[in-house]
Amino acid sequence: MKQSISLLLLIIIIFPASSLLAQDNDPPAWDNQMYLGNKLSWGKEKWKFSGELQTRLENNFQSLDNWYLELVSNYLISEKFEIVPDFRFTVKPNKVEFRPGLGVLYKKLNPTFQFVNQVKWQLDLPTEGEVGNAMREVVFMNYNVNEKVITTLVAGFIYRWWPSWNGFQYIRVGPGVAYLFDDRHVLNFSYFVGVENNTKDWLWAGIPMIQLVINISKKDKYTYTPAYYFDF
Repeated sequence: MKQSISLLLLIIIIFPASSLLAQDNDPPAWDNQMYLGNKLSWGKEKWKFSGELQTRLENNFQSLDNWYLELVSNYLISEKFEIVPDFRFTVKPNKVEFRPGLGVLYKKLNPTFQFVNQVKWQLDLPTEGEVGNAMREVVFMNYNVNEKVITTLVAGFIYRWWPSWNGFQYIRVGPGVAYLFDDRHVLNFSYFVGVENNTKDWLWAGIPMIQLVINISKKDKYTYTPAYYFDF
């Protein structure tokens, strides 16, 4: 666990800093973006499923970056591991993208704290442009304040390799809080500070994320406790 956190902090510090030095102290652009999501979840025993419709805004909330529909299935293989295949259909202003993915979650639990490490591969299949691969590494540290409130700290990166370019494309870190209205309704709010490599410059952004999760199962009865995490 300590090695994963150290690796993430090292990447977050070194890569943006080295890019800024390469730009002769030219300050990076800053944008205010926003992620708005509505998510349905259901399942029982060793399977958990979800479907999410999310809209992403950029250019100081004035422009549509994309909207997507994502379907995820979690197989709770053991107390500490989950296998997670998923599929995302994304609509962007200039193209449509299909993105199958396969991830593994490692989780370490106790009554008040949950550590989750996500490693995931994805294949980006756009209607226009290059087909590419990506790998993401994200760490979640969740703390149960009480029965209604969960706080979280997230840090992660996405590394892409395309025919014409490869490198770290996104690095994001930030805190969050979840409020559990009842067994079926959860409201997540997070704020990420992110940096994006557009292959030429590092572009900075502040990203609030608001997500409503509705559990449509009659009653959750999972064999193992599911990991608390989200894709970004």
